[in-house]
Amino acid sequence: MAELTSDALAVIRQYASLLETVEEGLDYVEASFSDPRRMHADVLLRDILLALGKINETNVYLCRLFAEESDLVSHLERFADVLEAAEALDGQFGDTAAKERIICGRLSPSFQAWRMAVESRLRRYVVQ
Repeated sequence: MAELTSDALAVIRQYASLLETVEEGLDYVEASFSDPRRMHADVLLRDILLALGKINETNVYLCRLFAEESDLVSHLERFADVLEAAEALDGQFGDTAAKERIICGRLSPSFQAWRMAVESRLRRYVVQ
């Protein structure tokens, strides 16, 4: 287990919190396709896409921080799959059916699987 500074631990805790927030946001956006009362889903989706960019930036930092833990680094690098799914939304905001297919069929499942794998490896740093 890597020895981390208090600043690094704070980053990891904030990162874990952001992952949870993105998951909750994706759940809301998914539910909005069947519940018209869930307004502002597109605004939330844009925020989620911005958060994915921040996660990607933080992954670069975490890969350096945990360079000795190849398993964790490997999982962090798999975030490229999530970004690829998010990129499929480019130009699809006006097409609700395509947006639903991409979010429910690709983006949300890939994010959820990736998050679970990374969080299980970071848990020992978050729960201290």
